[in-house]
Amino acid sequence: MSLYPPAGASDAQIMKNITMIRGMGDKAYVRDVLEARRDFLRLRARHEREIAGVYNRAAENVAKRARDVAKRGKLTTRNLTEIEKNLRAEAQRITEMQRSLMRDGYRRSFESAGRPSGNALIRGIESAGASDKLKIAKIQHGFGQINTAAVEAFWSRTRDGVRVSDRIWQINQVNVQETMRDILETGIASGRDAVQVANDLERYVKRGRRTLSKDYPNMMRRMGKRIPKRLNYEALRLVRTEYTKAFHEGVFSRGAVNPAYEGVKWQLSAGHPEPDVCTDYSEVDLYDMGTGVYKKGYEPALPHPNCLCYIIPVLQDQQEFVGDLERWLDDPASVPHIEDWYENVYQEWPAV
Repeated sequence: MSLYPPAGASDAQIMKNITMIRGMGDKAYVRDVLEARRDFLRLRARHEREIAGVYNRAAENVAKRARDVAKRGKLTTRNLTEIEKNLRAEAQRITEMQRSLMRDGYRRSFESAGRPSGNALIRGIESAGASDKLKIAKIQHGFGQINTAAVEAFWSRTRDGVRVSDRIWQINQVNVQETMRDILETGIASGRDAVQVANDLERYVKRGRRTLSKDYPNMMRRMGKRIPKRLNYEALRLVRTEYTKAFHEGVFSRGAVNPAYEGVKWQLSAGHPEPDVCTDYSEVDLYDMGTGVYKKGYEPALPHPNCLCYIIPVLQDQQEFVGDLERWLDDPASVPHIEDWYENVYQEWPAV
């Protein structure tokens, strides 16, 4: 499930996206948006590779155990119970690794998502000469607090009554233990020796069900649809979906504490396969702010799993914002939205 670029990526959509971002005017902001998107995609791709790798190592370890058991005699469905301990241990190891990886992925996704609007706020304050009253260190510390709280809330949330950490456990307990056991048992029942069965397991985990279906149709007919096309598919889908959600939430949470934030623009992924609800998100103009733009407080939720589309924070024109800050310095009551932010957001952050 490589993300560089996604399968079927449209060159035309890539150029359209880049042209749109570069047309936003503020060169520093454009750079931050492009770098945030780049860093996020690299993070997600790296973590997907790490998860695929730990599944591969699990298969290798279980296969080695199967070969070791067979050295003491023929491998049978009865003595497969000796491998059960290995299956449980590998499932637990994958679960712990994925939990740790995803907590880190949430944190980094939030950081990347919030960087463009956060940097734009700081540049505006510096350009307006407002840094004596609005301390940059205090703002940066406030951003850090928001990220920490957002990550914890995101990690602890439930969906259909199931927490993310429990979902990870469910995926790995079912996939690792039951699927690997099925392959071992079916291979033995088909008359294959221990070395062949161990090799089958490793090939399946690394390459998917298609390779076994092609080379060993009788064995695969016995298993039917009991094993997934790829052992790690659900884990990878969870990472892809959750990281995209975290990135979106990072844009929202940072925007909520930025007086220049006006909303978001929905951007179709370059690998978008066909028109769907995401296409609608990117083409409608509900708030007279432009196609695909949603005002603050009405930002759209991620519409489906595996979504690769992304959002870009829409900010007040930088020169206008600097002008508002300058007027606010002279007369706070003359710029209500900045005064409201100062009293209810900035003042609530602890001094550094």
